[in-house]
Amino acid sequence: MSKAYFISGLGADWRMFQYLKLPEYIPQQYVEWVAPKHLDEPLHEYVLRLLDQITDPEPILVGMSYGGLVAIELSKILKPRKTILISSMATHHALPAIYRLAGKTHLHRWMPLKLMQSIHPLAPLFFGAQSRSEKQLLKRAILEIDEKVLRWSLGQLLEWPQEEVLPGLVQIHGTKDRILPLYDRPDIIKVKNGGHLMVLRQADEVSAILSRILEETWIKADTSLPPPTGGR
Repeated sequence: MSKAYFISGLGADWRMFQYLKLPEYIPQQYVEWVAPKHLDEPLHEYVLRLLDQITDPEPILVGMSYGGLVAIELSKILKPRKTILISSMATHHALPAIYRLAGKTHLHRWMPLKLMQSIHPLAPLFFGAQSRSEKQLLKRAILEIDEKVLRWSLGQLLEWPQEEVLPGLVQIHGTKDRILPLYDRPDIIKVKNGGHLMVLRQADEVSAILSRILEETWIKADTSLPPPTGGR
């Protein structure tokens, strides 16, 4: 049966998903980032080096933020049973114009890492982190990020060429996401007042939406068998 693989954003890890409450009978795994070979390694080549972590022949891919771009690129190779984006973007058209302008200056290549990390006191405002635990988690993610991964990720985000929405893609997005503002389409599942880190702040609501999608996808994979009981 299909296993759900979770991909976090911009060098973050499994902690971004820690508050989600999902069906225990659905196998779950977190995909770990690997270092890019160089700052210009194309995303479609980079994901090839993640394939050894995804062993299920019909995976369910769940990508958050930048992890959504990775999920889409993996989908082109793996043909998963379902690809789900959370607080991410389905095409490059959803990238805010201000990011495009900043990208032309190549700030992500030359700005000192310490200067980029110095924004962490303001980060909760933009990411939607409100509780103490959310702010601490966000701060750690910013201060612990690998410099090479950060610069590479930003470069690939700014140059991502995806033109069309992936067929069958499921997208869950908050209506008050300040990092990647909602680029509306009729089939997007909207979380009212959800910010970029709604997987933390509105974990219960996101869990309910995601659980329904996972259950439907998982059961359709083999309707002859009832959902088993037991752990992950």
